[in-house]
Amino acid sequence: MPRKELTEAQRAAIIYGHSRGDSYAQIAERVGCGRTTVFDTVKRHVETNSTAPKRRIGRPRLVKASQCNRFKKMVTKKNRHLTVNKIQTLWQKKTGQILSIRTVRRTLGLVGLKSCITRCKPLISPKNIEARLAWCKEHENWTTNDWSKVLWSDESTFSQFQQLRNSRVWREPGEEWLLDCVAKTVKHSPSRMHWGCFSRQGVGPIVPLRSSITGKSYTETLRKYALPTLRRMFPNGDYWFQDDNAPPHRSKVATEFCEEKIVYSLSWPAQSPDLNPIENLWVEIKKSIRNRKNKPRNLTELEKFVKSA
Repeated sequence: MPRKELTEAQRAAIIYGHSRGDSYAQIAERVGCGRTTVFDTVKRHVETNSTAPKRRIGRPRLVKASQCNRFKKMVTKKNRHLTVNKIQTLWQKKTGQILSIRTVRRTLGLVGLKSCITRCKPLISPKNIEARLAWCKEHENWTTNDWSKVLWSDESTFSQFQQLRNSRVWREPGEEWLLDCVAKTVKHSPSRMHWGCFSRQGVGPIVPLRSSITGKSYTETLRKYALPTLRRMFPNGDYWFQDDNAPPHRSKVATEFCEEKIVYSLSWPAQSPDLNPIENLWVEIKKSIRNRKNKPRNLTELEKFVKSA
C-alpha cells in the first residue's frame, strides 16, 4: 500500500518532540507514523532546516493512495477471478479513469494481490458442511491414543499409463517434440481399482478388485481382509473401522454383516475424502510407481508394482 504523506502539523509535531528529547518510538506513536519516517523527517530538518519531503521525480501515480482500498475491494469483493483486462474496464466504468494494463498490474501488486493458480476443493452442500463441522466438533478432543485405534480404509484406482501432471524436461530449442522430450499419454489406459487399509499399527493388505464394487462384493472384502486385519491389529476389540459413505459400503448386506460381526464403524460425514489420511498413502504409492524406471507392461505387473509400493 502506498505510504501517505505527512501533514504539515505532523511534521511540526515530530520536530517539536525531537527538540524535547522524546525517543523516535514515542514520537511515532504520538504522531501516528513509523519510526523510520520520524528519523527521515528529523534528519532532513537537521541537514536542510526544512521538514518538507523531497520533491518527487517522475509522474505521480494515477491510482492515488486514497483510492487503493477502493481498488482492492473492487477485486476482492466483486470477483477474484477477474482478468487484468476486465479489472481495467471495471475501474474505468467506476471512476472514468483509464489505466494501462501495466498500471493495473503494478497497482494490484501495491495492494498486495498477486495472480495464483486456483486451489481445487470439493463442492460441498450446506447440509454436508454442517455435518462435517459437527463431526469435527465431536472428535476435536480425541487424543493420539484415540486416533491410533482407527483402521482407515478406502478404494483407489491405479492406471497402467499414469498421466504426468507437472513433469519437466531439459531440452534445447527445436527439441520440443523429440520422443525423449515428451510425456506419453493414453486416452483409455488399462486400470485396476484396489482396496486397502492401514492404522498406526501398520499397513493392512492391498487387494485388487477385478469386478465392479457392489454390496455383495464389498462384504466379501470385509470378510476376507478387513475383519482378519482388525483382529490382528486390535486383538482386544478396542478399535474403530472407517470407510466412507459409498453406496456399496452402506448397502443392506454390508450393514448387516458389520452388525453380525460386531464391527465398530466410525461415523463418517459425506463428501469428506480430505479427512481420510489414507488419501496421502495413495499419493505415495502412485508416486512410487510413476518413478519406477520400468513401467508396468500389463495389469498383472501393475498389481505387482502396487503391492510392492
